[in-house]
Amino acid sequence: MRDEYLKKDVKVVYASEFKDASSKLKKKNSETFERLLAQVEKIIREPEFGKPLRYSLRNRRRLRIGSFVLIYEFYNNEIRFLDFDHHDRIYKKYI
Repeated sequence: MRDEYLKKDVKVVYASEFKDASSKLKKKNSETFERLLAQVEKIIREPEFGKPLRYSLRNRRRLRIGSFVLIYEFYNNEIRFLDFDHHDRIYKKYI
């Protein structure tokens, strides 16, 4: 299954919220930042890796990294990394 996605020329897009959150994380907590990078690579290899979300976040997926949550979507060979924040805050942004 891994090679299937690599052959499709998957496009990766990073939303500004994700970029801001990851740059802050890199400065504050490098260990969690490294875990985030590892999970991003996993998602690029296998986009359906995360848990599908419901309600206002329908058609998006999430992946927990410690007490943080990464939200992304995969559609038409494009992976969009949307946001990364603490579990207590991330879902409140989308209500």
